[in-house]
Amino acid sequence: MEKGLKKSVINLYGLPSFGFQLFVNMEVFYFAAFLTDFAKLPMALVGTVLLITSICDILWVPTAGVLLEKSNMRWGKYRSWLLVGPPFAALFFILQFSKIGSPTINAIIITIGFAVSHLIWNIFYAGHVALNSSMTTVREERIAMSTNRGMFNSLGAIAFSLIGMKMILSLGKGNPAMGYTLTVVITGAVMIACYYTLFFMTKDYAFHGTSVQTGQIEKKMSIGEMLKQIIVNPPLIGLMLGEIGRYLGRFVIFGLAFYYFKYVVNNLAVIAVFMTGLNVVTFVGALIANPLAKKFGERNTYILSLSIFIVGLLAVWALPMNYISFMVIMFIAYLGYGMPDALGVVMYSSTVDYGEWKTGKNARGFIMSLINFPIKVAILVRSVIITGVLAGAGYVANMEATPLLVESIKNGLTLIPAVIMLVALILITLLFRITPKSLAEMQNEIAARKA
Repeated sequence: MEKGLKKSVINLYGLPSFGFQLFVNMEVFYFAAFLTDFAKLPMALVGTVLLITSICDILWVPTAGVLLEKSNMRWGKYRSWLLVGPPFAALFFILQFSKIGSPTINAIIITIGFAVSHLIWNIFYAGHVALNSSMTTVREERIAMSTNRGMFNSLGAIAFSLIGMKMILSLGKGNPAMGYTLTVVITGAVMIACYYTLFFMTKDYAFHGTSVQTGQIEKKMSIGEMLKQIIVNPPLIGLMLGEIGRYLGRFVIFGLAFYYFKYVVNNLAVIAVFMTGLNVVTFVGALIANPLAKKFGERNTYILSLSIFIVGLLAVWALPMNYISFMVIMFIAYLGYGMPDALGVVMYSSTVDYGEWKTGKNARGFIMSLINFPIKVAILVRSVIITGVLAGAGYVANMEATPLLVESIKNGLTLIPAVIMLVALILITLLFRITPKSLAEMQNEIAARKA
């Protein structure tokens, strides 16, 4: 008989997400800026690096899922990766923000650092979110942990928005590029500590939701069987498509914010207020997502949220580029990002149950690893959008602001992501049909089969 979850585990389930966001937001906020303005790579080389790394990152998602599903180390199938993965990911992430050698050599080192670090963190990231459904089948506990993770996500992002640029500037006196490198070192250490804390807290639940403990023979799912879990799972497909649109909105906004505040507002200090405000809104969204999801269902709450995001972006696109009105409307719109961010894990957990109900086989590790797939696709599309926006405006580092650059940034920030999210909203509405009632029925049927 499996033990019930301790309150401390539920309440601190999201702690690794705090460390992860503090760590990874260096890339979300400043990777493109680091390449252009600090590593000082030519724009053609920047575009190449962004394209190669984004494609590689997409390929790592199913690769990580297969490795996670087939692994079974001594500390638990999913839990073990909380111990093993973070130190190696941090080590290679440092290379991603380093300035070494000629532009070409530097670009190669950055690309290698990106590729290796992302493969490793895809695995332990998926291991963490897989614990949501492996440790418990109780919907309320899953929602509580998922929204808890969303709040810790937001707190990590808030912390970085408050201290990130200050750390970079403080540590990089006389050598701005080194400021980025040392900031990654410090945030990487915090990230490792957060994952290790949850690792030790979940000792009693290491083997929940898995058929065997290490040392025993386990029948592994084939790669074909894992891929079939996607094909026969419309809710999973719809959720991933919806998430692509949502993440695209976040990444494009954050990726272009540096250029907006540098070239349109001509005051980089304002970016700290903007980033902090967005992350506070995300925290509020995660806070209210729990009661909304329990009352109206995860699906309905998600659809409402994405609609708010789309309407907000279109309003920003239709208004003049006044930075005050821009920030106010973006703060309201960003509730549409924050609420689904808190529900993603529990919704993916529901698709795991759907897949097992449909096929009779549980591919939790593989399916939960796919939570990264929309992120990677959005990063790829973001790279194309940002590169197109800058190149189309003839951008070079420290150029004078032009009307063309301002208009390009406005369209890149709002109109393009809004159109993509509108398509995503339609698809998730049509394909993700899991309700609290249908989920309970599927879980009961799965339990009856096993009995």
